[in-house]
Amino acid sequence: MSKEDQKSRSPQRLKKTAQAEDLAVKAGEVALDLRLQKRNALVYASLTSLIYLAAPVLYVGFTQAAFCERLGASKMVANLPSTAYLLMAGFPVIIAWLVPQTRRLKISLSIAYLTSAAMGAIVTLVILLPGSAWDSFRIASLVVHAVVLGGANGVVWTFNWEALARGVAESRRGRAFTLAFGIGPIFAVVGSLGSQLILTNNVFGWQPPLWQPISYPYNFALLFGASTPIMGLAAYLARLYVIPVPRVDAQRKPFVTAVLGGFGRFLSYRLILIACVSYLLFYAGHTVQNNMVLYTKEVVDLPAEALVGYQNALRFSCKVLAGLLLGWVLIRTSPRTCMVLTTLLDLAGVLWILFARGMSFLFAFGLSGAGELMGVYYPNYIVCCSPKSQIRRNMALVALISAPVGFAPALLGRIADTWSLTTSFWVAAAVMVGTLILVTATLPAHPHPRAEDLEAADLDEGASG
Repeated sequence: MSKEDQKSRSPQRLKKTAQAEDLAVKAGEVALDLRLQKRNALVYASLTSLIYLAAPVLYVGFTQAAFCERLGASKMVANLPSTAYLLMAGFPVIIAWLVPQTRRLKISLSIAYLTSAAMGAIVTLVILLPGSAWDSFRIASLVVHAVVLGGANGVVWTFNWEALARGVAESRRGRAFTLAFGIGPIFAVVGSLGSQLILTNNVFGWQPPLWQPISYPYNFALLFGASTPIMGLAAYLARLYVIPVPRVDAQRKPFVTAVLGGFGRFLSYRLILIACVSYLLFYAGHTVQNNMVLYTKEVVDLPAEALVGYQNALRFSCKVLAGLLLGWVLIRTSPRTCMVLTTLLDLAGVLWILFARGMSFLFAFGLSGAGELMGVYYPNYIVCCSPKSQIRRNMALVALISAPVGFAPALLGRIADTWSLTTSFWVAAAVMVGTLILVTATLPAHPHPRAEDLEAADLDEGASG
């Protein structure tokens, strides 16, 4: 090796290279031309659309609650899959620590999608076991399925944020969101109406020609089974990202240093701390959605499974409109504005179901579905507070601290069992109002990373070389 080559590979030169790369991060830019950025945005939107298509199963809550009710479970037990799913929120921290390298981002995503595909197949087999003697085992399988999905989807969520940040410039992120969450939910509407057809053998009273009625439990088995090929396709598409790899890639550090040390730095930033607390409060109130599904029996005297497909269809139809609108709002206003709007939409959904009568109660699911985009715009605020080299760790930590939200569905179910479903709605509304006050009173409209965090990112990149 020549002296020139040795000089170019020296630790000092590599450190300067890493620092130069992070300067681009500070400006929100990426080392890709516009064509490749568009490709990454399209991959991100496609992966989001596939998740939406399989939403009747992958969005743990509605379908699982309806299935548990069919199996004779209490309202609290019907909420257990959601609780199990949310309690796995900290799993991405372990994966982010085990696999910190940017070059392994795509393979990690593919493995997570394949894991979801495998679990869909396993639950399908359990549902098809003969006889009602297996009902308790079926409920247990739903809980296990939710646990694994909680881990896999958490990894997908965390790593896709990094893929988006590294592959699409911040100035184009609003357009990526518009594509993913404006068009993507259309697939969820298709999936939801398809699930309604599968569960009840009609959609709005219409049955397709040559349709062969599907009886229980084969209808639920088909729903879970359909998630397997959909997630298999997602595993393939994740490999199509074009992610620029830093010349100095991250290396695994001791767990205590990487996680606990990073956790202290993460929460020491006031804006991130407040954004996280707001996100957890809002998320906890939002989980009242399962009780909204169970409210079907009280409002229109029908079992939950009779309308769950329509509820999901309304949920995602309104998310289409909200996704298009909020992406436009983000481009023209600020990250905080989108946080406020999603909070107001979700709150409106809870208030609507409290006062609506008859079939008009279904519109609450549309409002709540639009507000569900808080899962994009609250984390986006935290991403705006983070250097790119810390996004994977920071988003994994967001997932970790959201784990206690896993108790919220069971708690709201317990409140419904002890008092009433309407009481649980009032509790959720109060939590959302508190969140709205916290966000508007304490968070600036346009957040930025702290100077010391940017300097620490430089040092971390240099040390890893």
